[in-house]
Amino acid sequence: MVPTSGRVVALLAALAVVSGCKSKPATPPPEAAAAENANLPPARIDLPPPIKLEGTLPPETHPDGKMRIDGLLARREKYIGQKIVVRGFLVEKYEPPKDAQRFLHNHGYLADTPAGGDKRLLLTGLLDKVRDALVVGQEYVITGEFAQRTDDGFVNSLGLLIFESAEGLEIPEGKGTKRP
Repeated sequence: MVPTSGRVVALLAALAVVSGCKSKPATPPPEAAAAENANLPPARIDLPPPIKLEGTLPPETHPDGKMRIDGLLARREKYIGQKIVVRGFLVEKYEPPKDAQRFLHNHGYLADTPAGGDKRLLLTGLLDKVRDALVVGQEYVITGEFAQRTDDGFVNSLGLLIFESAEGLEIPEGKGTKRP
């Protein structure tokens, strides 16, 4: 049986590899490359100027010394577990269904502007009478503990405010228990 032309070519290629045909390497050896680069001027690195991060952070407080919502959230690690005083607008509050037996605990959201925006602070720990006294769109100065979780089940890794008191908020007398 006579080998076909494809087999002959494959056989010749295998013989060339086995016989040690040497070809010139595609890249020069590292020693040659290092000697060649030693004669060149040093590389010029042209980077943009450094960015001042402190200048891009929102202000921490209002002129009166009360915390801003966006300033607090930008520096949240500094205030976790501390009692703080914030000034902000109530932009949303939870209204439980009238006839529901189970529902979320009372809560709301504070922001630096009446429109809200993307930086909102979760306000928890509200008694029924406090929730009822709060009005959406009004500005409040609220004291509370800044935390990441509450005993009643709220969790927010960005932080939340557990309500203690609000300046100027008139709370009606009477039963002030939390709903289950």
